[in-house]
Formats: sequence, C-alpha cells, structure tokens
Amino acid sequence: MARPAPPQGTNSGGVARPAPPQGTDSGGVARPASAAHRSAADSRVTEVFDAIVPRRLRRRYADELNGATPDTQDEPEPEAGSAADTEAPVPEPGKPETGEPETEPDNPIRRRLRVGAGILALVVLAVTAWGFVGRSRIDDAVRTVPALAPTSDAILDAAAQAGDRNVLVLGLAADRANNVPDAARTDTAVLVHQPADGQAVALTIPGTLEVARPPCRRFDPAPAAYGDTVPAESRVALATTYDVGGPECAVGAVQQLTGIPVTGFVAFDVAGADGLVHSVDGVDVCAAAPVDDPAHGASVPAGRTELDGAGARGFASAVTPADAASPADRIARQQQVLAGALGSALSTSSLLTPGAPGQAAQGVAGSLVADGVSAGEILSLARQLAGTDGPGDLIFSQAPVSPAPNTRGHLDLQRSDARKLFAALREHTPLPEGSVAPAPPAACG
Repeated sequence: MARPAPPQGTNSGGVARPAPPQGTDSGGVARPASAAHRSAADSRVTEVFDAIVPRRLRRRYADELNGATPDTQDEPEPEAGSAADTEAPVPEPGKPETGEPETEPDNPIRRRLRVGAGILALVVLAVTAWGFVGRSRIDDAVRTVPALAPTSDAILDAAAQAGDRNVLVLGLAADRANNVPDAARTDTAVLVHQPADGQAVALTIPGTLEVARPPCRRFDPAPAAYGDTVPAESRVALATTYDVGGPECAVGAVQQLTGIPVTGFVAFDVAGADGLVHSVDGVDVCAAAPVDDPAHGASVPAGRTELDGAGARGFASAVTPADAASPADRIARQQQVLAGALGSALSTSSLLTPGAPGQAAQGVAGSLVADGVSAGEILSLARQLAGTDGPGDLIFSQAPVSPAPNTRGHLDLQRSDARKLFAALREHTPLPEGSVAPAPPAACG
C-alpha cells in the first residue's frame, strides 16, 4: 500500500527539518548568488551610501578608487541639504559642464605678446625713473640762497599785486672781483613781471643805475652764507648791492626802487659759464651782428656759432656799441649761453646718458644761485629773454635813466617817468607811451 509523501520541509519520519541557509544548497554547501540578486543588493548599498555620505566625500572616494588624489584642502565643507549634496546633471558628450567657463587653449602668439608687453612696460618704467633721477640731480645742483622778502615795507599796492609772478634775473659780471670801476661793470638785471591776468613785461635795469642800498647782511659767496648787517648807503651802483649783500640785498634794492614784490630770484654768474658750458660739451649761439671784444676774449661772427667754455664766457661778457643804448642785447647774449647749456643738461638724451647729469650738475652748481625758482623755470626764462623761442608774448621795457652817467659813473633814474612806469606794472594798466623798448634780435631760425 502506497504511503503518502511527507510534507515539504520534513524528513521521511515526518520530522520537520530546517531549511538550508540562503546561498547554500541542500547539503549546506555555499553556492554563488545569481546576477539579479547581486544587482539588487548593490543598488540598495549605493542608495544607503549616497544618503549618508556627502557628495564631496563620494567624489574623493571615487577618485581614490581610480588612482587620483584630488586637492580638497581649500574646498569648504558644504552644509547638509545644500545644493552641493545633490547630484549634478551629467553633461552631454561634447559640451562643457553647466556653470563652468570653457577654458581657451594657451596660444603661443598671445603668450609671447604678453611677455613682450611686460618687458616693454619694465623698460619704460626704468627709463622714466632714470631720467627723473637725473633731472632731480640738476634741480638740486642749483644753489638755493635766501633772497625773498615778501613782507617788506618797500612793497606798494600789495593787494593789487596778489598773484603776480615777478622774477629778478641777474647776470653777474665775470670780472666783478677785479675791482672794475662801476662805469665799466657789465652786470645785467631784468625783472620779469607776469601779472596774474595780463601781459608779461621784462623790465631791464642797468647795473650802473645809481640807487640807495638798504641795510643788508654781508654775503659770502663761497659758502653762500650771510653774516653781520652792513648799514645802508646811498649813491651806489645797483650791481654793487650783490657784491655786498648777495641775493637778499639785490632783491631789497629792486623792491625799494619799484615797489614790486620779487617772488623769484635767479643769478647767473658769468664767471662760471666756462665750467657750465664745458660740462655739456659746448653750446650753439646766434649773433645778429659780429661780437668782437678782445678785452673780454670775444670774437664771434654773425650767425650761428658753436662755442666752447672760454668762448661762451667771452660772448656773455662782451661789451658792444649796441649795449650803450640798451642792456637788452647783453642780457640776450648772457641768457643764450645759459639757455643753451641748461637746455642741453635737461634734454632727454643727456638725462639718459650715464654720467652726464652728474657732470652737468657740477657746472650748474658753479654758475647758478636761485630762490623760489626751479631749473625748468630758469630754462624757460632764459629762452624768453634770449629770444630762442621766437618773439613770444614778452614785452621789453627799460627803467628810465639819464642818457649819460653822472660824475660817479652812475646812471641817474628819471624819477617822474619811472614812477609812472612802475605804477603801471603794479596796477596792471597800459605802459606809458614811449616806455616800450626794442626786443633783442631773435635768435637764428
């Protein structure tokens, strides 16, 4: 008689038997899971991993598995729930990832242009700095000596003259230390008057003009220093005021004479013209007529001539027949030498030539004294007075003086005409009739 089959999960005796563990066969021997089981398990593990591990760490984990070592030291940790924890969309093939700029490939031509531009900028900077240093050396070489007295009681109509620029320019005779008689002095003086709003006037004043010298401190030109006070003295030549009291005394005498405040001072010592011109390897000058003065070593033909130091000194010191009528010609010759030498010293080629600024500075130091005026303004004034920049807008006038010297060899001031002229300059009114003097001949073109 047939027996019924035992229930599933029991043995032949009807006793229940335990089911074999998952992944084993009936004998308890482990068997490999199917591909479907593995895929489902991996998917569940990935979901759990993505849920509890931040995106940054997931990327680092993936990079480490691929053998890469990303630089994450400076990357901030995103907060939970931020956009960084969400998966970024995968870009389509051939397109850059959204939100990240496309990097252009490095172009060799552009790279060379950038390098060239950088080198050019450094060269320009170096050249500019070198030129600035050279110009500073020349500016510093102009000896500054106190000369100005803006609060002097001699100044008249001070309120009306506020804002005016008045520079006293002296040409000091090269032989003034040789006890030359006053009548033979070749010193020059010109007051360049530039009103705040009006016509510029160059007022020439003869060095032999008789003036009353105010009390002055004695001046020692070697250290350019002042000493004890020298009492006032009347009936002296204007040129001697500098000999006694230097720049301060010359400025004081001119302010006392004109009532005009001197706001800048320049003295060109013709005795130092030799060294100044030698320091720039010579200058070109232009003579409207031959300049011959054997006593001062001048022999310059008409036209343009290149002079060395000694020739330039003679040209600036020369006495010609035209000088008797007006000192403007002698002023122009002196200022031509100064303008030529100082212009060369301040030229770009000179400033950029190694050693040239230092050499020129030595020449400047031995020939120029100033107060309140830079080397650039000295050059501009010299060119105007010499006529090297053409006629310009500068009007020349001369202090009214007697046609012949007095018994002391001095020229007397014609006081009535002088008062009118000086008042017109102070008050910015038209110059009196007949007070405009001929300008010096223009330099060669």
